Order: sequence, then C-alpha cells, then structure tokens
Amino acid sequence: MARYVCAMLLKMKEVFQVIESMKRAAVIEDYAVAGAVGALFYVEPFSTADIDFLVRLPLSNGLLVSLEPIHSWLLSKGYRMDSGGSFIVEKWPIQFLPVTDELSSEALREARYLPFEPGMDVRVIRAEHLAAEALRIGRSKDKQRISMLLLADDFDADLFAGIVKRFSLEEKWKKVEAEIEAE
Repeated sequence: MARYVCAMLLKMKEVFQVIESMKRAAVIEDYAVAGAVGALFYVEPFSTADIDFLVRLPLSNGLLVSLEPIHSWLLSKGYRMDSGGSFIVEKWPIQFLPVTDELSSEALREARYLPFEPGMDVRVIRAEHLAAEALRIGRSKDKQRISMLLLADDFDADLFAGIVKRFSLEEKWKKVEAEIEAE
C-alpha cells in the first residue's frame, strides 16, 4: 500500500509540473488546485479520484469560455481523454474548472503557494474558499469536506464568515452548520 501511495504522489507531482508548463506556455493565465486534492493540503489524507484545477483562461474572441486551448495543448503533448471527459495526465484524471463567477475569481486571486515536497510549491485555493465552494455545491461529500476544513489548523473562521456573507451563502451555512453540530 505504501508503495502505491508513493507512486501516486510522484504522479501527482508530475501533474503539477504539467500544469505549471501550461501556465508558462500561456495556455492558461493562472491556476490553483481545487476540490478534494486542494483540501488535502489542509486536512488528513482521504481518497479522491481526480485532481481539479481552477483556471483563468486567456481572453478569447467570443463571449464563451473555451477549454479548447487546454485540450489542444494536452493532445499535442500526448495526453488523452477518458470516456468520462477527463484528461488523463500521468495516470490522474484532471478536471479544469474555469473561473465563471465572483466566488471562483476571488478564490483564484487569493490562492497561495503551499509546499508539496521540498523544493516544490503548488498553488492551492485557500481552505476558506474551498469550504465556501463545497457549501455552494452542497453534496454529502462536500459537507464532510467542510467539516474537515473547519478543523484545519490554519482555517480562518472570520475569513470564512466574510466569504459566506459576501456570496449570500448564509442560509446554506446555517443548515450545514446545524448538521455538522448534530453529528
């Protein structure tokens, strides 16, 4: 089991290097690790099937956001899509989540570099924004992630409260907070 975990962490490192290469090549303007893998930078490890990246794309000619530049770049590097629509990069399914609203824009803007291993930092969404996004989505696994993030050593409850208020998530937060307290 330990050998498998080490192999997957090595592959994760390679994924992060590919994403940094995309940024250097101006395929994406900016990125940050989001979702479950983003949460792993703050809480105890748990199982996840893919890596989500919040990305800001260069402006295009149209009004629609297009992931085509990402797809073309990855295809040119020999990566392929799986049947579920994820690119497989170094054995990891990858999801690209474009910035689409003020919450995701703020989350990307406020993301910070955190250590992944000695000599390698990775840009990650702050725990408070990860919790707010999980609150907005509201699946059962999102509630569990919120519960874990609230206990993270560097979770800023005041910052989270401000995000909840700014993005009108108060009603959802009251419900989830009551469910977490009842457990």
